[in-house]
Amino acid sequence: MSVAVALCGASTMARAGDGELVDTVATTRPRAELSAYLVKSAEAAAQKRAFAKAIALYQALVVARGPASPEAERLATLWTLAGQAEEAARVYLAFAGATTDAAAATKAKAEAARLTARPDPFAKQLELPTMAAEAKQAFKQGRAAFAKKQYGDALVSYQMGYALAPDLPGFLRELGATYDKLGATDKKLEFYRAYLLKRPFGKNADAVRAELGKDPKTLGSLAMTTSLPCDEIWLNRQRVPTMPGKPFTVAPGNYKAMCLSRKYEIAIFEYATVAAGKGEVIRFDWAIVVNQLENPFGRIAIENPRAAGELLDLGVSSPEVGVMVAGDGRALRMVLKDDSGSRTEERSVRIKPGERYVVKW
Repeated sequence: MSVAVALCGASTMARAGDGELVDTVATTRPRAELSAYLVKSAEAAAQKRAFAKAIALYQALVVARGPASPEAERLATLWTLAGQAEEAARVYLAFAGATTDAAAATKAKAEAARLTARPDPFAKQLELPTMAAEAKQAFKQGRAAFAKKQYGDALVSYQMGYALAPDLPGFLRELGATYDKLGATDKKLEFYRAYLLKRPFGKNADAVRAELGKDPKTLGSLAMTTSLPCDEIWLNRQRVPTMPGKPFTVAPGNYKAMCLSRKYEIAIFEYATVAAGKGEVIRFDWAIVVNQLENPFGRIAIENPRAAGELLDLGVSSPEVGVMVAGDGRALRMVLKDDSGSRTEERSVRIKPGERYVVKW
């Protein structure tokens, strides 16, 4: 498969949580005890290389045991083994910033730099499973702690539940009440914004919008368009159920979107940064190039509109392949060549978004 990829800028995903309060709040029960019930399942999933399940469980363990814990290092390794370099680097950097071991911090920073030096644009999105049973146990544990006025324990347990199943209904209200009891209303709002940034289409997203929307200047808006249908669209690692027909309310922050078409062998990445009170648009501008080079048969390479001079070989696995097009309508370089090298042509082409552009000798 020949896949064309657009990379524009850099993306940073905020840690799903509460601006470090969960890492520092005092607890009555030891954190290792609060999270002990997850250890056996997490280790078993890791040993079986069931990376998505293992990562979900280890994320909850890191919530309880902290970003400098051995579990955090294990989580970074699992993200790496799962081919998710960006997420692995994020965990390594959090570990480096939290650990008191200077040598370990240096090693973690070096590994994060290695992972992000050459990002793999072909890395498949890893969708984490909902660990509902484990999450419900965490929420039950949180409610019991809240009833005893052990609000630090409740916060840790609720955050573990969130890491395991962020879209279970109802937990946001209880978590918000826990923040209030801790006198951390600002942290509660930070958590809500972090949730909405990570899960703009989550089942609790509308409840968060309603809570944050009391002050319209705290949120922004995002519109998404595509010149041709995508098989899948992802936004901040969450699959978009249906293409939004109009701008929708989002939390301020960085957004990474992907349009995937298996039929036309293309994956396009686009980025946007939304500011509070402002709107942004993510556009997937692409077209289809139809290879009708015959007598002799030939192959096509076209300039990457995001990297002048770089040619993308469209391959020969399919006569119709998706390509990115220049958003400003400028001409791109196209090189045609048969396998024997006896015939070569170079052209300057203007391809419009959504067009089927037929190429012949």
